[in-house]
Amino acid sequence: MGILRSPELLTTERLQLRPMGIADATDIFRYASDPEATRFMTFARQHTIAEAESFARRCAQCWQDGSAFPWRISERATGAFIGAIELRLKPPKADFGYILCPPHWRQGFASEAATAVVAWAIAQPEIFRVWATCHPDNIASARVLEKSGLSREGRLACWGAAAESGRAGGRFPRLCGDATTRLAIVRLMKAAPATA
Repeated sequence: MGILRSPELLTTERLQLRPMGIADATDIFRYASDPEATRFMTFARQHTIAEAESFARRCAQCWQDGSAFPWRISERATGAFIGAIELRLKPPKADFGYILCPPHWRQGFASEAATAVVAWAIAQPEIFRVWATCHPDNIASARVLEKSGLSREGRLACWGAAAESGRAGGRFPRLCGDATTRLAIVRLMKAAPATA
């Protein structure tokens, strides 16, 4: 059996998800350099367009090698850039994350994109668990994940550090005791097929 790959194009009533690539660096920088958008993210906020260009090259490479599937989220009607969502397939599980530019918050776009990605992933015979994480203080993101069909399962203490809390961004599993290092985890499971 080959590597499970996601479709390049997903569409919803209002959105189009297509592969994020090198040409998207300017749009990536719009959200990745925004302090409000990156407040609860586990990656460090970007400060130069060169960082966004590097990430855009990484996105294109991920699509080529199948290690992840980062999509650009755009409005179908206008083509306007809204944000990004990425799916990582590691059968029997899949995880995803997303980020939107703040002007597009509170319009249901995140829920619509996440629902499409979750629905596609859980429909794959090889995938039995779809999960995502969010910071416990990010109530809006937790609600997006619930709307996409996931449910709260628990908390992951020491999962990561907030990028803008004075530390370098990224996951630090040994960094404990600080509220900024705890993320809520939400998951969706389907029953494994019955064996004969």
